[in-house]
Amino acid sequence: MLSGCIKIVSPNVFPPSSSHGRAGGKRSRMSSKTAVEFPNIPSILALVGGALIVLFDIFLVTVSIVVLPHLHSTNFNSPRGYTGSPGALAAGFVGAIAVFGLICGIIVTMSALLLRLKPNQRQTWGILVLVFSILGFFGFGGFIVGSVLGIVGGIMTLRWKPPPTATTTPPQ
Repeated sequence: MLSGCIKIVSPNVFPPSSSHGRAGGKRSRMSSKTAVEFPNIPSILALVGGALIVLFDIFLVTVSIVVLPHLHSTNFNSPRGYTGSPGALAAGFVGAIAVFGLICGIIVTMSALLLRLKPNQRQTWGILVLVFSILGFFGFGGFIVGSVLGIVGGIMTLRWKPPPTATTTPPQ
């Protein structure tokens, strides 16, 4: 009775054979890229976190160059020996912190990109993302959200394990 029925089976159900996954005697590119070979979500989180850190610190560097030096206050008690304006003093502090945060953000972003390009060295990239995301807090951390995303991405990268290769057993 059931001999006339058509059974639809996913191509992933069949065990690999000598002809499966080959096109014209060569291995097909589409069949070789079925598994995720790198930590996708952690690298995206780290990339977004690093980008937020970089953008926010570029904004802070711009503010410390353009806006802060022009601030003046009559109630400012300058430190001993300082003859400049209070805005110039604030611009120096904010600018130094922003440059430090910018360097941290660039390292986080580059490590996230290299995580996608060289997943075999994921421990190294995960440690760099984690350390420089934590240090990015001192550079205001991209509205704090950037550093938090980088920390989460770094931890997820260090915890990520590559998917096991499928062992093929002949059907019984």
